[in-house]
Amino acid sequence: MGAIVTTENIRSAAKVLSDFLDEQSKDKGLEQASVSAITELRSKGKLTRTNLLRQLEEARKAVLNGDAPQDKG
Repeated sequence: MGAIVTTENIRSAAKVLSDFLDEQSKDKGLEQASVSAITELRSKGKLTRTNLLRQLEEARKAVLNGDAPQDKG
C-alpha cells in the first residue's frame, strides 16, 4: 500500500524555496554574494529570470571590483 498524501503534508512552492535559500545561505562553500542576491530578490517578490541574471551579474562585478566581501575558503 502507498502512503496517504494529504495537503497538510505538501509544502507550498514558496516554503520549499524559502527553506532552500535558508540552507544555501549557511553553506560557506557557496559564493555568498550570489546567495544574497537571490535571497534579496525572493524577499522582494522579484525573483524572475531576468532580474536574477541581472542581480547575479552585479554581484559578480562587485566581487571582481573588490566592492563586496569575497568568501574565504
